[in-house]
Amino acid sequence: MYLILAVLLTAFLSALFGLLPAKILRRGVTKRDASWGLGLWAAVWVFAVCAYHRPGLTVGFNAFRLLAMAALAFWGGFVTAGLRSFGRRGAKAVVPLLAVAALGLEVFVGNMAYFNTHSYEPFQLTDCLDTNINIGRGVGTFSLDESRTYLRFLDIDRPIYNLSFDNLVSDDTDLLHADSLVTFTIEGTDSANTALTRFGRWEVGLQAPRSQVISLDLTGNIGMLTLQAAPYSTAHAQYPVALTFSGITANARRPMAFSFLRFFAVFMALTAVYALRPCSGLWHRRWLAGNVCDRAAAAVLGLVLAAFVVVIPFWEPSNSGLATKDYNTAFWDGKSTVSFVYQQYGALAHSLLNGRLDLEDDPPAELLALDNPYDAAARDAAQIEDIHWDHAFYNGRYYVYFGIVPCLLFQLPFEALTGIQNLAYAPCMVLLGLVLLASCFGIVGQAVRRWFPQTSAAAYLLAVAAVVCGSQLYYLLLRPYIYEYAILCGAALLLLGLWLWLSAAATPVEKRGTMLVKLAFGSLCVALVAGCRPQMELFAFLAVPIFWQRYMAGKRLRSRAGAGEAAAFLLPVVVVAAGLMWYNAARFGSPFDFGANYNLTGNDMTQRGFNVVRIGPAVFTSLFELPSWQGVFPFLRETDVETNAVIRTISEKFTGGILAATPYLWVLALGFVPAFRRSLHRRRGAASIVCFGIAAMAVITVIDCEMAGVLYRYLMDYSPVLLLAAALCWFCAESALARRTAVGDATAAAALPALRIAMAAAVACTVVYRFFTLFAMEPWLQGMNPSLYYTVSRLVQFWM
Repeated sequence: MYLILAVLLTAFLSALFGLLPAKILRRGVTKRDASWGLGLWAAVWVFAVCAYHRPGLTVGFNAFRLLAMAALAFWGGFVTAGLRSFGRRGAKAVVPLLAVAALGLEVFVGNMAYFNTHSYEPFQLTDCLDTNINIGRGVGTFSLDESRTYLRFLDIDRPIYNLSFDNLVSDDTDLLHADSLVTFTIEGTDSANTALTRFGRWEVGLQAPRSQVISLDLTGNIGMLTLQAAPYSTAHAQYPVALTFSGITANARRPMAFSFLRFFAVFMALTAVYALRPCSGLWHRRWLAGNVCDRAAAAVLGLVLAAFVVVIPFWEPSNSGLATKDYNTAFWDGKSTVSFVYQQYGALAHSLLNGRLDLEDDPPAELLALDNPYDAAARDAAQIEDIHWDHAFYNGRYYVYFGIVPCLLFQLPFEALTGIQNLAYAPCMVLLGLVLLASCFGIVGQAVRRWFPQTSAAAYLLAVAAVVCGSQLYYLLLRPYIYEYAILCGAALLLLGLWLWLSAAATPVEKRGTMLVKLAFGSLCVALVAGCRPQMELFAFLAVPIFWQRYMAGKRLRSRAGAGEAAAFLLPVVVVAAGLMWYNAARFGSPFDFGANYNLTGNDMTQRGFNVVRIGPAVFTSLFELPSWQGVFPFLRETDVETNAVIRTISEKFTGGILAATPYLWVLALGFVPAFRRSLHRRRGAASIVCFGIAAMAVITVIDCEMAGVLYRYLMDYSPVLLLAAALCWFCAESALARRTAVGDATAAAALPALRIAMAAAVACTVVYRFFTLFAMEPWLQGMNPSLYYTVSRLVQFWM
């Protein structure tokens, strides 16, 4: 009866809202209105079939389901009718409707399990627990540990649609294990499997309540069910089996778990889709026009990107500030004020303040006695303790071979002012990330102002999002170790310097003072890159296309004013180069030796040399390897660097090459189209940056693989400039099609909306891919922060 009433009521509501826009707009009813009503009714019942598939749509269809289906039809009808009626009245009418749409998606779709389980009849599975199983038993509690990991339930003889742990807590007294996880293998017998059959795994985060319930899809009545607990163990985290629970409820009724985070994310996504539709004002207004709405959109984008910059380094709990005996005690090591993996810059700052270039720690005598201390096997055979991993070892002393600039910017002044050693890298990287973010806004804006003044506001905003998210910024922030710290410092200074250079080139010569300041500070920033990540210094040659028009083509360099500006440009470079060369010579006897070859690591860097066979696998993996996708969160798999060459390959796992995994970069292929190439070369400065970005990608990839190896973080060496080059190609294509559309070219008029959709889709795919890499790659948040990992996993996989 309730099912029939639901069919009729939803049909009535669907028809009502399907025909309502005709009434509101005061026009006649059309077939399209009827189609909308029919489509809405069909969508409601498709959802019902999916939502109520356990135990079935027609099983136990009661008054609650009737009301739920009516509410769903009302919400869907209200949103669709509202958008059809008021969709052309602008954002003031549409954005509230999008908020209602996001609200309904969170209530009905995100909480699908609530509606599905509302009519379940729960029972306590522990009533069927085999009494012969060896587990810990207390007063109303059950416990598992390393020696007792097995649960068996007999003679259940009823269907089971889900399982839910009751009052699950960790028994581990180690503070590092408070937020831990355990994996249960589920096996059992049902109507389709009389023999014990493995049905799947249940990953449970002890501080992630959403993960403590799992939906099952078994057949008919269950005879026997077993749960086998297994600990989590990786190189970064190990969690034993140590937990207590009061029971396991089968067929549990899931509560309405409204997530403001998911609601906000869906609302922002819907708003972005609306704002970036081809007919949106963002596409039809020039960014340089300075429209208030466009600037507001940029502010929102900047705040969202900045929020991720601030929070991502602290997703790993050990990075959350200083670790002392009174604060963040789980990570206190009893010695230092910070308990991070690498503290080399803090040690270097302390040595510099004491007038030394080496580190004050004395190497062990066993290391000094080795014929080849760089041979990892020899070190292991000698059983030497306290090896300073990834430190430079030269003439019996430890040095830091990573660039000195991050230490001079942060660790050295911090200790000099406070007396506290070892300033953590995470807050420093947050500041650098914000500098890089601001530089991306600035550098893209200067490129638009100089070469593509007709660029739309939407293209500008998408370009900024692509450069920030498509690079390795957030991946580096997730790993606030010395490697990522040095790379991020170099990238932030490089982009800041390029921004200042572009701004200086655009500054009128009448404002010579401002121009000189920008020239000097831009050169200072770019020169300092050599003290962070020397291979990035290749991009200093971008000064040629940036300043060519004013100083070479315009012959300003021959004037007295131009000579003064050249001095302002060159002086910081000379000063920084002299300082770095003195620093290198004082340590290693050569002004050009940064000390990387003296690194105490897994291979002898002093014997690495050059070998052409490394290049092929490095280029393929870094640039062209397709991402490996899977069907479960985080949907990406890590892959190893593969090669047939019998050679030592230093590598870490990848999730796809930058060209293959970043759709925004695919526009670079337009360079093979003669008409596009001619259009781009009309702007010689922009064309030079595009060509140089592509060439630098190839050169730096080869340099990195020969000097160190094939590592995912090395993509940051060139990805920001490469993405900027791609943005220039998008701007060029949009400008060319918009210009031809304005003169009545029908082909261009048809291609322009397609280009806009492709641009937005490319950025969306790039952002989604980069987001999932944060959860898929080392250091594996699954183990470092299980509560975050499994909360996000369940928010994405809402059907579990």
